Amino acid sequence: MSNEDFISQIKQQAKTEQLVKNGICEICGETNPYALKIFENHHISTRGFSDETRVLCLNCHAAVTHFQNNLPPKFRSSKLPLEERIEYILLSHAALRKRMDEVEIDLINQKYGG
Repeated sequence: MSNEDFISQIKQQAKTEQLVKNGICEICGETNPYALKIFENHHISTRGFSDETRVLCLNCHAAVTHFQNNLPPKFRSSKLPLEERIEYILLSHAALRKRMDEVEIDLINQKYGG
């Protein structure tokens, strides 16, 4: 089996298991076929607000989740009324953007030796 066939097989398996979309982390672009099993669906606006997710590698998901977890659990509860969860939802979006910015800065620094 060629490497391309192997990668295609792993991506197809991951898709059928609904673990990844296109086998790519939507923040850093990770495509390592061995890492496909550890991609995670991250709820953008928290589970209690929206089912919309983004596929993140384990590293990016951990970074975003760590930032979100800086808020005490009582402010992250899906049992809170929506108007009391807005700040957390906004923080969740900011955490994604923050990680994207970090990755972009690293890529630019790598390219230009910064």
